[in-house]
Amino acid sequence: MASQRNSRELTAADVERFWRGVKPRRVSIDLFAGSGGLSLGLQTVGWEGLFAVEKDPMAFDTLSANFLTQGAPFKGFPDWPTWLSKTPLDITTVLNDRDTFGHLRRLRGTVDLIVGGPPCQGFSVGGARRGEKDPRNDLPFRFVDFVDAVQPKSVILENVEGFDKPFAHQGHRKSYADVVADEFRTIGYVVFKRLIHAVNHGVPQTRRRVVLVAFRSNLIRGVSATALGQVFDYLLEEEAGALQSTWLFDTDFPIGVKAALDDLSGSRLSVSPDAPKFKTSHYLAPKSNYARLMRAFVNGPIPDSHRIPVHTEKVDSLIRTAQATQTPGRLPQDFLRRMGTRSRKKVLLDPNQPSSTLTSHPDEFFHYRLARIVTLRETARLQSFPDSFVFRGRYTLNGDRRGLDVSRCAQVGNAIPPLLGRALGLTLHAMLDAIESRGLSELQHEALMRSGQMFAV
Repeated sequence: MASQRNSRELTAADVERFWRGVKPRRVSIDLFAGSGGLSLGLQTVGWEGLFAVEKDPMAFDTLSANFLTQGAPFKGFPDWPTWLSKTPLDITTVLNDRDTFGHLRRLRGTVDLIVGGPPCQGFSVGGARRGEKDPRNDLPFRFVDFVDAVQPKSVILENVEGFDKPFAHQGHRKSYADVVADEFRTIGYVVFKRLIHAVNHGVPQTRRRVVLVAFRSNLIRGVSATALGQVFDYLLEEEAGALQSTWLFDTDFPIGVKAALDDLSGSRLSVSPDAPKFKTSHYLAPKSNYARLMRAFVNGPIPDSHRIPVHTEKVDSLIRTAQATQTPGRLPQDFLRRMGTRSRKKVLLDPNQPSSTLTSHPDEFFHYRLARIVTLRETARLQSFPDSFVFRGRYTLNGDRRGLDVSRCAQVGNAIPPLLGRALGLTLHAMLDAIESRGLSELQHEALMRSGQMFAV
């Protein structure tokens, strides 16, 4: 997408309108909700969460602090049903409880969208990619079971790129995305898949994700998956253009790391409120509209979850040498070996480019200017979480609990970026409006005109 510059700065009223300016008109349920990044994105553009399912206590504590408790910064899930406790819940437990399952079935006809990102480690190219051997890879099928019980009008299932890589399945080479898509078709949905680039939707990160998008077949009256996909692509591109032209006036697209983080890099330090053994820095004045959006509803001079890391001399030397001698980006293996580190991945952030895809390991990412790794708040910024979104639980986990509990670092690294959720929410909202008003054919016509297919021989 082309770069665009404009001198207009967002005002406080603009920021308020961006995050809270759309009244809810449709109902959604968030499964594998994590800390609530996708729910936040949806709720900014006209979706009201009915409830969320998340089994990890730390992640649910974060979700609760932001949406459910008195004084929470975001007003989510106002009509959470009394038959479902506001506690960490496993999707399999919810489905297997006879009373709860009955309540789910009685929701039919009232839910517009079910969304979620089942745990992705079994598919991730950054992990072992154990395929069918990884028990977490059963969870997309529990997602399908949940959809079958509720029968929402539409569905979004998000996962990593590896979700669409072929595995051995029942004697055939087939991707899990295609296997799960077949399951959606079996329960009466028309489905298509897309590879989504978060960087096109305001996220300062080259994060790519596979999404399965499905609509209940009796709702769309014979419209093909191809036609639905054309409309989806058209509306998603329209949303990306509107985000730039309406909100991010003075910020280059794609958004670079410096534009996203520079106001978090102040030299004035204080004791970190949630980590007394560490320091934290005070805000500088925001210099980009992206930073202004991220500063929404912040009270006080100190960002949440912004403790400054303390490094050993060896790590300090590694970072300073990388900043002085290496080109920004993923650092070469021979350089890392010479510096005596066993890590195979370290990234020196480029101030003028988006970050590479974040993980749950912030020690992999070196600040573009300061001699340290990025803080949790900086990774949250690169994921497009506003600074008023607070995180709960331990910062990191090592030892026996690593990979089992969802620490703050994992909550951020594994999240669906709120601005990507916003883009998907706007697109699905417009598609359902068109379907229900029988205006989908007009949108398909516009999509084909835009792509030039109307004139193809």
